[in-house]
Amino acid sequence: MNRILCKSLLVVWVLAAAAAGSAAEQDPVARLCTAYSGFDLDGDGTLEIEALAPLLPEAGAARAEAGTPPLVLVLVEARLLRPLAEERTAPPAGRVPGVAALRAALARFARDLGEEGWRARVLLASVYAGPRHQDGKTLLALRRFLRAVWQAEPALAGAVLVGRFPEALLVRSYNWRKRGQLVLHRGSPQQQRFTEGVPYLATIPEAVAMPCELVLCDLDGNWEERYIERRERLPGLIAVFPDGIPPRGGVAPYWEWRPQVYEDFFFVNDGHLHAREVLRPRADGQSGDEVVGLDVEIFDEQQDAECSAADRERPNPIARPEIVVSRLNPYGIALRPRAAVRGLGGEGLLDAAGRPQPVVFAEPAAVPRPRELWEPDPALERQLLIEYFTRNHRYRHGAYDHALGPAAIGHGLGSGWQAMRRAVPAWRTFAEPGYDGGSQASLLEVVQWLGRPAGVRELRAHTDAWGAQFGRAEPRALLQAAGGIPWHWEQQGTRLVPALPRAGTKLDFPLLRTLWQNRVLPEQGSLYVHIGCDSVKPAGGAALPYSDPRYGYWQGAAALLFYGQGLALIGRGKVFYDSPRGLYRALGEGECFGEGWRRYFELESAAGSPAEVGGGIGRKRAYFWSVLGDFTLRLRAASGGGRGPAVRRLL
Repeated sequence: MNRILCKSLLVVWVLAAAAAGSAAEQDPVARLCTAYSGFDLDGDGTLEIEALAPLLPEAGAARAEAGTPPLVLVLVEARLLRPLAEERTAPPAGRVPGVAALRAALARFARDLGEEGWRARVLLASVYAGPRHQDGKTLLALRRFLRAVWQAEPALAGAVLVGRFPEALLVRSYNWRKRGQLVLHRGSPQQQRFTEGVPYLATIPEAVAMPCELVLCDLDGNWEERYIERRERLPGLIAVFPDGIPPRGGVAPYWEWRPQVYEDFFFVNDGHLHAREVLRPRADGQSGDEVVGLDVEIFDEQQDAECSAADRERPNPIARPEIVVSRLNPYGIALRPRAAVRGLGGEGLLDAAGRPQPVVFAEPAAVPRPRELWEPDPALERQLLIEYFTRNHRYRHGAYDHALGPAAIGHGLGSGWQAMRRAVPAWRTFAEPGYDGGSQASLLEVVQWLGRPAGVRELRAHTDAWGAQFGRAEPRALLQAAGGIPWHWEQQGTRLVPALPRAGTKLDFPLLRTLWQNRVLPEQGSLYVHIGCDSVKPAGGAALPYSDPRYGYWQGAAALLFYGQGLALIGRGKVFYDSPRGLYRALGEGECFGEGWRRYFELESAAGSPAEVGGGIGRKRAYFWSVLGDFTLRLRAASGGGRGPAVRRLL
C-alpha cells in the first residue's frame, strides 16, 4: 500500500477512534494503537502496521479489586468495513449486507463476550498487504503490538483476527537417527541402494507448520531471531553409518546432500551439525585427492533456540503460548462463479435464476479446470462473517441447547468416539443413534452426519489443504442429500456440466458450498476437532504472500467452518499422527476452546522423555496445531447450559 493511500486511511482511523469515545483514548490499548500505527519493524521504509485504532468502546466486565477480567482483542481488517461496489447489486444468496450490518455484528459479538465475563476491545487494523513476500515480518510487527498490550494489560487472554492477516511458516531441522532401507543419489550414476536396514542420520529442513499460530501466541519466545525473509537454500544431509551412529557423530562412508529452499519463514534449527570431507591421495597414482568419507559432528545441545529461559527449563523444552490467537477468514472460500470465463463469449456459468447451468466451449482443450471458475466475492465474504457472528450469538444464548452432544466420524484413521465420551462427564451416557459415524464412513454418510446437530464434532480422515478423504459415495444419492443443485462443474468433452466431483470422496469446497447454497444443513453451531494432516494449511502458503488471491484458495478447514455451521475448529498444519491431548478434558472442565489448545502445550512440555511425545522428531508436535473461529467459546453442556461471568482466566 502506497503512502498516499496510507494517509487517506488515517482519516478512517480518526473517525474510528472518535466513535470509540474520548475515554478510550486514555487507556493503554488505545495509546498502543497510536504508538504502533505507521510501524516499520526494520526501518526499510515499508510499514508493516499501517494503522490501528479502536473501532468500538470496550465491552464487558468492569475492573475490580478482586481481579481484572481477561481481555480479548478483536482485530478487524479495515478492508472489510469499506463500502463495496457490489452493494448496488444482489448476489445469488440475497441482498448484499452493508458495512453497518457487519459493524453491528461485531458490536453484538463484543457485548456477548462482555456478558460472559471477558473484556472485549474491537480494533480496526491495516497491515502490509503488498506484493513483497514478507508475511513473517508483518506478523512479527503484530506480535510486537500484542506483546506491548500483554505487558500493559497482563490479563490479555488473546485475540480474534477477523479478515486476512499474515500467517507464519515454520521450518524445522532435526538430527533424526533412523534405521531402514535407503536409496542415495536416486536416478544418478552414483546411486547407492541399501536393501538391508542401515543406521543413518537424516537432517532435513522441513516445513512443519503452516500456519504456526504459536509465533504470535508465544510472547516471550525468541521468534524474531528465528525469522528469515530472503529466499535461502538450507543444507540437508543423509549420512549412513553402517556400524551405528556415534552420539557426537563420526565419519560416514556414504552420504547425500539434500538441500531445501524456503523463503519468508521461521527456522527452528534443532539439527546443528558440522560436516567436512575426508580426503586421501588418489589410489590410481594420478595427482589430487579423492573423497573417502564425510566427517559429521553433531551438536544436539544447541536445540530449542526459540524457547524462553522458562520454557527451556521444562522436562520437554518447547515454546509455550502466553495468549491464544484464532482467526475468522473466509476470503479463500468466499467465492462466486466468474462473471466472464474465457471461451464462453456472452454466456455465463449461471442461468437467469442464478443457478449453475451447462456451458459449451469450442474444443476440450479450451475447457477450464473447476478451480479456475471462481473469483473472490467481497459481498459473500461479509455475508459469511455476519452469518458466523449470528450463529455465535445464538449458541451463546442457548438456541442450540437441544443438541450439544458429541459426534465423531472417520475414514482410515480410526474413530475418536469413545475418547470423546470418556473425557467429558456429561457425554459418558450419550448414545443417540447416528452420532458415531464409524471409522470407514462414506462421503454420503458424512453429509448425513453433518445434518444431525452436535456440539462438538471430530473428523478423522486423510486430509490435504483442500479437504478430507472419505469413502466413495454414489453420485446420485450424494447429490440428492446435498440438495439437488450442484455448485460445481465437471468437464464432459467440450462442455462444463453442473455436477459434484466425480470421485465422490472429498469433503471440500464444492460439496460444502453446495450444502450451504442449498441450505441443507440445519442451523446449528459446532466446535470442530479435525484430526487430519494439513487440515488448516493454506494452499500456496509457502510460495505466495498472504494477500495473493491464490493464497488459501478453496481452503478445506475454512470451508468447513463457514459452510459447515462451525463455531471454532482446531486443526493441524502438517502431515503427522497426533491429536491435541487434553482438549476434551479441558472442555469438560468448563474451559474455553483456546484453553484446550494451550492444554496440549502444557502436557507435552511436562513429558518425562521424548518417547512420550513422539520421539525427538515429534516432541514439538504441538507447534503444528492452530485454531480457527472464536477461541473463547466453551462447551455449554459442560457448564450446565448457562451463561454468565464464570470464565476461567487463561493466564
